[in-house]
Amino acid sequence: MIRASHHPRKRPARTLAMLLLSGTLAACATTPPIQSPRHVLLPAAERNQVVASLKSWQASGQAALSTPKNSEDFGFRWKQLPQRQELSIYDPLGRTIARIEVDPQGARLRLANGETRQADNLAALLALVLHVDLPANELPGWMLGLPGHTTAERTNTAGLPTLLHSGPWRIHYLQYAPVGGLIMPKLLQATGPEGITLRLAITQWRMGIHDIP
Repeated sequence: MIRASHHPRKRPARTLAMLLLSGTLAACATTPPIQSPRHVLLPAAERNQVVASLKSWQASGQAALSTPKNSEDFGFRWKQLPQRQELSIYDPLGRTIARIEVDPQGARLRLANGETRQADNLAALLALVLHVDLPANELPGWMLGLPGHTTAERTNTAGLPTLLHSGPWRIHYLQYAPVGGLIMPKLLQATGPEGITLRLAITQWRMGIHDIP
């Protein structure tokens, strides 16, 4: 599985699993996505319109990926810009393990040891890093909590999905948090084929920024 170069693999941190179960990780927004009082939250339909229209956003946090044979905890930062995607993956000590950049020319991977790879799309390079096939094109929509082409099987009292069905994948939204005037996913778990489970605890959102550093 993934690891930083020249360092032995650390045992998966128990802290992340506890936080994922207890839902104590806090989400925050560096810049509010809309100009409204913080105590005013958009209804689900308007919220989905605003989120779907965003061209730039960033989500950071912790992930836990498990299969019947292995499990791994890692940090991540997903940066979405109008003409570029960037996914950074970190070890439990915060060191960069891999960085994938995607633009109209293709996808490029840079590993901690300086090695580079190229591919036509993000999914191919992400599989090289995580050794698991994930629906990379759907991950942004999952993180944003947008139904998109998925089927919303359950919603909460606010009209936001608590369970989405996307092909062989089921995405459970365990917790939301206010970010500016929006309600954004804070804790979600996706279960897929072959016993794959991906948990994401999003600890920071940055929304609607045209040039995210």
